[in-house]
Amino acid sequence: MSKEPKKPEKIFYVCTGSKCKKRGGKLIQKSLKGLIKENKLRGLAVIKTGCTDRCKLGPVVCVQPENSWHFFMDVQKAAGLLEEIPEEEKNKE
Repeated sequence: MSKEPKKPEKIFYVCTGSKCKKRGGKLIQKSLKGLIKENKLRGLAVIKTGCTDRCKLGPVVCVQPENSWHFFMDVQKAAGLLEEIPEEEKNKE
């Protein structure tokens, strides 16, 4: 019998559709993944998505399970989202 896979406390969905990608969406996704890995934050995950159909507001990051949407993002704002998370959620296994 195998172990049940670990489920993250929070997931950051980063739009990497064509317009968000041109405005830095892919860089935001890579930066968030790097910060999570660098800081060994086990309770968080980053998933790149296709177009979220909010092109005029991009780059877009959606944080789940809160269903909070963040528009006109850049790397610095995305890093700030990580800082807002309570420590117990960042390191939950």
